[in-house]
Amino acid sequence: MTKDEMSALIQEFLDNGGEITRLREASQKDINKSQRTQYHKDKAIAGSERSKNILEKQGEKEQSFIFSRDERWAPVK
Repeated sequence: MTKDEMSALIQEFLDNGGEITRLREASQKDINKSQRTQYHKDKAIAGSERSKNILEKQGEKEQSFIFSRDERWAPVK
């Protein structure tokens, strides 16, 4: 993806009401985690109980955090 393509996508996101709180390049850890989550979402839709349980546990873990994901990624003021 070129910088021009990325800039166009970011501008489209902003034009449609989106808000950027923090923009950074994804690390390999971020990419792997995202891929595993999407894998389990696809498997859960297909009926995998194991993937449904994994997604449920991830949701419970997120709920137990003091700060939401958006608050954790918000820029420091």
